[in-house]
Amino acid sequence: MANSYSALSQYYDLIVTSGYYDYGAYDAYARTLLAQLGDRREVLEIGVGSGLVCERLLELSGAALRITGIDHAESTIAQARARLGHRVQLIRHDIAELTGLPAFDAAYSVAGVWYEAEDATGTALCSHLLEESDDIRALKNLAAAVRPGGPLLLAVHQGHRTYQRPLPGGLVYAQEVRTEGRTKGYMTGDRYVQDCFVRRAGEVVAHQRRRFRAYPQERADQLLAECGFHFDAATGDGLLRQYLRT
Repeated sequence: MANSYSALSQYYDLIVTSGYYDYGAYDAYARTLLAQLGDRREVLEIGVGSGLVCERLLELSGAALRITGIDHAESTIAQARARLGHRVQLIRHDIAELTGLPAFDAAYSVAGVWYEAEDATGTALCSHLLEESDDIRALKNLAAAVRPGGPLLLAVHQGHRTYQRPLPGGLVYAQEVRTEGRTKGYMTGDRYVQDCFVRRAGEVVAHQRRRFRAYPQERADQLLAECGFHFDAATGDGLLRQYLRT
């Protein structure tokens, strides 16, 4: 079970729909995304996961959206395929290596490769890609796939922290978050490690170790601008930061 995304992914929906941070607000994220998309129809989700956001967007839009979802993990792609069927085109690939995508009107990430984390000191861009060179390559790949003027919408979540909470069925979800080395926190541009556990009667039934990189917001905005996306605005409800393809 050690450090296995496949093992943890079978509990993913249970975790995120049982109050994991602000993921209980999927409906709010989907409604805000839909408002920002306006009449745009060809949409790319970066890190589709098990398809929860896609599903809600399709419900709210009356299936008017044509969504393509990318994820690197076969286990979550399989869950998304079971949930969404043929309503969404699903691609298993690493966006840092993915080129030749068709043109999209917009792209978004709620809990995918990139997202924003917020605490009392402000916001930071979090990335599953640990090397800045990989972020640059992936963001340029993304920019090549979004039409000029199209938005990139990144969800804003609460900052990561160590905690645990009960899940249905006698399970417990726990996570331990720490910075790497002598770093001082993600708002200062550090890397950190997040160990995620699902336990039953004290025994670990699933574990995954995730590593993240964080960019202070000013540097994040510079990086995105260098790759073809300039910051436009945060949504009024604070759930998304919008960048526009230059």
